[in-house]
Amino acid sequence: MVQMQHRSSNTRQKLGVKLAFAACAVTGVTNTAFAQSGVTIYGIVDGGITYVSNAGGHSNVLLDTGIMQANRLGFRGTEDLGGGLKAGFTLEMGYSLDTGVLGQGGLAFGRQAFVSLSDENRFGTVRLGRQLDFMYDPLGTYNTPTLSAGGYANYPLDNGRLGGQRVNNAVKYLSPNYGGITFGAMYGFSEIPGQFSGTGATYSLSASYTNGPFNIGTAYASVKGQKLDISPIIGSPTPVSLGGDFAHTWGAGGTYKVVPNVTLYALLTQAIYRGESAASNGTFRNYEGGVAWLYDYSWNFGFGYTLTTMNGNKYHQGNLTADYFLSKRTDVYVQTIFQHADGDTAHAAIISMPGSSGSNQMLFRVGMRHKF
Repeated sequence: MVQMQHRSSNTRQKLGVKLAFAACAVTGVTNTAFAQSGVTIYGIVDGGITYVSNAGGHSNVLLDTGIMQANRLGFRGTEDLGGGLKAGFTLEMGYSLDTGVLGQGGLAFGRQAFVSLSDENRFGTVRLGRQLDFMYDPLGTYNTPTLSAGGYANYPLDNGRLGGQRVNNAVKYLSPNYGGITFGAMYGFSEIPGQFSGTGATYSLSASYTNGPFNIGTAYASVKGQKLDISPIIGSPTPVSLGGDFAHTWGAGGTYKVVPNVTLYALLTQAIYRGESAASNGTFRNYEGGVAWLYDYSWNFGFGYTLTTMNGNKYHQGNLTADYFLSKRTDVYVQTIFQHADGDTAHAAIISMPGSSGSNQMLFRVGMRHKF
């Protein structure tokens, strides 16, 4: 009996040693994998109370979300393939905080969904999937929504695509940085059999330059078959669409840091919509400028002004924002935006709000944003 117990003890000891070696081996493999790759979960939660003075003839108070920045939940991963080459992916969904429903028409990863291969020092980056075109980046970094005021400060109807419009089935190329100069190109396939440039086909190009406090950039995008409902800004009770054949948008802008905490910016964009008839043709021009002041690294104050013209109508919009940072990830803000429309058919319509019954519309908002 004693001999059997001794053998049993030896067997257990040998088994324990083998398991220990196995655990070390697995741990080594796991640590190696994590050293070469990683996945980040991130997101933004934004909510607040908005008052609008004239929404179809009546004032309104609403709980509105995703304004200072759009609400999102994302997954971003990279893998080091060696020699400077990296593989990566981004999957990002949008959602509404007040109802919990998915954004972008209910798509699971409607904000972004792409895989990438990059070598930033040699050939740059190639991405495949659903992505933003170049009117958003770089031009979206030179405007009031990004620098201070959030989504309400976008152009009427987001006519110039700077609010962030997605392109399906897209191949996107981003160049390395050549002494401050970068450029990019994108093509979104229509995927209609026999129609390489059918409805939905999208071209986009960009170039930008950075030199210390000075940044400038330009971009172009063309979308086959795009339409834009302009009924809110002309006071029509029924939909009125421009385009249908194509939409061409382009822009140029820049920022300049007068001192590290004060940024001046200016931006010019144009959007041309063409359809089958003269009634479906229209041209928007947007002229924008402003200042963002990061005071004491706790407050960010911003003022922006935009003039939008469309087929003889003019839309003047002023944006004033004060944003206080409770921490690096949490801030509270107040803002007021006023729009005045001038023209025979012009009605004020701040983006995402119902069109007004007249030429003026004003909103006031108190909100909170948290990043993780």
